[in-house]
Amino acid sequence: MRGGGRLNRFFFLFWFSFFSTLIPRRVQRLFTLTIGNLFYLLMARARAGVLANLQVIGGGRLSRREITALARRTFQNYGQYLLDYMVMPGLSTEHKGRMVARELGQGHMIKAIKQGKGVICITPHLGNWELGGLLLAFRGAELYVLTLDEIDSQTKAFREQMRGRKGIKNIYINPVDPTPAAIVAVVKVLKEKKVVAMLGDRPENTNTIEVTFFGRKTRFPRGVAILAMATGAAVLPVFVVLKKGKYWGIIERPISFASAVRKEREQVIKDGMQELARVFERYIKEYPDQWYNFYPYWS
Repeated sequence: MRGGGRLNRFFFLFWFSFFSTLIPRRVQRLFTLTIGNLFYLLMARARAGVLANLQVIGGGRLSRREITALARRTFQNYGQYLLDYMVMPGLSTEHKGRMVARELGQGHMIKAIKQGKGVICITPHLGNWELGGLLLAFRGAELYVLTLDEIDSQTKAFREQMRGRKGIKNIYINPVDPTPAAIVAVVKVLKEKKVVAMLGDRPENTNTIEVTFFGRKTRFPRGVAILAMATGAAVLPVFVVLKKGKYWGIIERPISFASAVRKEREQVIKDGMQELARVFERYIKEYPDQWYNFYPYWS
């Protein structure tokens, strides 16, 4: 979690790892309801951030009672995400049916790969984005994840172990000052016709662009547009959301950042990023209690 009510992530990873080995998945919901309610009550600043975000997402259509219920479910669903995150290192193609119900939109990925210019998969902090990487790896994609460098060494080590077991590679980037080396590495991977996955709903540095998101002017990171223009890679919005105890993986149609005329480049970026914001908004509206930003996003 980020912002108000920041957690000691390693502490919680340890305890969720411990309980994930003890509790069968069929009864995990009782645990996540209990621990989620506890987090909701104890983490006042994180709770306030989630409530503020849900008010914006609701657009005045939700009552205070409905927003409070969604906020509680956000903490409960995040508990399920953490439990599932712990067991992902041992997840295999044969056993993924225990967690994954359906995968939709594979045709978009197949077509994008056939174009031979690399693929950028982009998602918000919604549902279980880490599981999305495993699903792509299970499909045989050579996957690289563009990820912010982690200060907490234990958390970083666990993440590398979890991804590495499935052949997923990391490209680290400094959130304050993106290094040319990381950008060059991503461009190289895309030009080798491989797949790069990244999160795209938090502006971690000043390289942003203004879009309209839930009716408000919002800064989105523009790196995905720059990379797509530099390489010709297809940009696919992807989502892994929880439905009735299992995940659905969804790949949306590609967003174009192609520009034949250099002077139109900025407008193409603006239009493409606005389209991406609309796609993100559509899924967050449908699954508001799975958008894990535990701080006032619009402030």
